Parts: sequence; C-alpha cells; structure tokens
Amino acid sequence: MKNRFIKTENLPDSLWCDKSENILLPNQLVDLWKGLLSENSLLDLAKEKAPKGFEGGITKEDTDKHLAWRYNGSCARVILSLLDPKAKLSEVSDAYASIFAGNKVFVADLPSGSGAATISILCTLYELRKSNVLPRHPLEITIMAGEISETARGYLQKQLEDLKELLEDQAIWIEFEILEWNTLSKVSTVDLIKRMTLLSHSCHARMLLLTNFTGFLESSGNWKKAQPQFDDIFLHSRDSMSTAIWIEPQRNNVVTFFARAITWLKKSFKNLIGSQAELEDSSWYAQTEIMCKQPIKEGNFPVRLTVLRFDLPVKVKE
Repeated sequence: MKNRFIKTENLPDSLWCDKSENILLPNQLVDLWKGLLSENSLLDLAKEKAPKGFEGGITKEDTDKHLAWRYNGSCARVILSLLDPKAKLSEVSDAYASIFAGNKVFVADLPSGSGAATISILCTLYELRKSNVLPRHPLEITIMAGEISETARGYLQKQLEDLKELLEDQAIWIEFEILEWNTLSKVSTVDLIKRMTLLSHSCHARMLLLTNFTGFLESSGNWKKAQPQFDDIFLHSRDSMSTAIWIEPQRNNVVTFFARAITWLKKSFKNLIGSQAELEDSSWYAQTEIMCKQPIKEGNFPVRLTVLRFDLPVKVKE
C-alpha cells in the first residue's frame, strides 16, 4: 500500500473510532453548527427526520432546512475525503495534506453553501495538527467563497469569524471573502474570477473545491448554461501547484453527470491534463463509504461519496 500522508492508525479519537470504524465530526465544527442552529431556532428541526430527497435551495427557508437536515452529511463527506480511513481515496487525501502542509494557500469554495466544505477542512486540519498527525508549519489560508444564497453566505461568515482565533492556536491564519455568485451569469463569474486572481496572487498553492453541485447542474439544462463559466473558472485556477476536488453524494445521477463533466474536461483541457485525457472515465473518480457518529442525535448515519480529483497545471502539455 502507498505510504500515505494521513495514516488511519494515526487518526485521533476526536475524528475516528477504531473500534466501531466510525468517523466523527470535529468538536469545533459541531459547536459552530449547534451555535447556528440555536441562534436561528433550528435545533428542534435538526432533531427531526429529514424528508427523503430534500436538497435545499436559495430561499431562507430552504437554506435553513438544509442547515438543519443536510449540513452534517455534507461535512462528513468532505471529512471522509480528507481522512480516507479505508484507503480508497489515497490521491485525494494526499492532495489535501500536500496543499495544506504550510506556506500560503488559496481556496476557492464554489458554491460554498453555508460552509460545509471550508469549515470541515479547517476544523479537521486543526484536529490533525493538534494531535501531531500533520506538522504544525505556519499556514496562511486565503478563502474565496462564492454563493447565491444570502442566508448561506451569512452562515459561512459567522462560522469563519468564530473560528479564526481558534485556528491560530495551531498556526493557521485565515483571511476570507464571500461573494454573491450566480453560476449561470457570465458577469457574476467574471467578478468572482477577478477577486480570485487578486487574492491568490501571493499564494504558492491552490485548491478549487466543488461540492453538492450535481442536483442543480443536472436540472433544467443548467450544465449547458454553466459550462462557459466553468471553462473560465478552471482556466483561471491553474497554478504550479493547483488541485481541483469535486465531492458529491454517491448517487446514480452523480456518476452519469461526472461522465458528462469528464467528457467536457477531456475536450476543453486536453493540453493541460495530458495523458489523463486518455484514461477511462472510471479512473477519474473514486467512491467510498463509512458510518459517522450523529453529533446531535443518537446513533450514526451512512456517509457515501463520489469524488473527482485532478490537477490544474500552468504548463501546457504537448
């Protein structure tokens, strides 16, 4: 087996239960989530059973329901992709460890929602450093979040503000900017890219995070409308050390959508991805699943993800 940066046997009890083989959400993340639920009178809603098929939306009501019913699942998928205790996503887990090893890093979280991806990564890095699983090298992270929901942007802002001082205990310093971003709008995307370019100027590494996007892109022909904006975002995310990680639930429509997305990547970025363009579609993404301890209810819940990961190099390949 490949010698991985984050080894299962080294994972702290705060993130992994070896006996039950369950992952756990970091305490800091749970505290932030509970705080948002309490402040917005959503704690009782979060204890209810979520209706099947609910995916959220732009309105405050839909955003609140997503925070109550789906936020912990979204967080757990990201944490699973980072920890990978069953060693099914070694390249993905190693990409996180390499990008966030130290120095100055730029993260674009698109769409950010209420912050599941960014907050999960920050809180997990905190725990891994605190437990000496990852070295405590000085790490400066600049975050650019794009999200259409005003309510979700507010929830992310609150969590980042509350987390900032705590992260400094583990030599992690964050700066962040949260913009209104409409995936289907060229003007909105150009404004986003301008800020991404400025904020990432002095960073030595980049990560482009895409999470929970398939439901939207699969509906009403949105993928076709969004594709030109994706072309621009991916081209402007290139760097000497730049990785894109796309995380979705493990559903049949996700695999179907990823097949379309991979066809687009092979066609649009052939000169950047080189030999990867010749690989079978199934080699582009990986799947894994695990159980996660419920943070505010009894028991645990299944976490199933499909993840697509690829580099965005500067140099054009012949």
